[in-house]
Amino acid sequence: MSYDLRIAVKVDGCDKFAQIAEPEYSSPTYNLGKMFRACTGWDYKQGEYYRCSEVIGNIEKGIEELCVCWAKYVKYGEVADIPYAVEVLESLRNCIYEQAEEIPLDCLYVAW
Repeated sequence: MSYDLRIAVKVDGCDKFAQIAEPEYSSPTYNLGKMFRACTGWDYKQGEYYRCSEVIGNIEKGIEELCVCWAKYVKYGEVADIPYAVEVLESLRNCIYEQAEEIPLDCLYVAW
């Protein structure tokens, strides 16, 4: 099982979201969920949309944590999982910033 990372915008006038992009690594394996939550400090819920401007800091924190303090996150997986988890978070961050070149960050949403 895996997550389905996507970037979306909220449809005006209703509670629906329209997907506009997905990161290069858009389907990380579900078993890395505890690692992502621990390193980002973000207890996200699968399928829920979060405003990118409110969580981009968590994503960047996760990248830094996995790069600098990687040993403390091995308990959430394998040593070999760390580089992959970094790639997932970096691709998510990059995708958000690419979309923010045309759409304000405050108007973008991310879902796992």
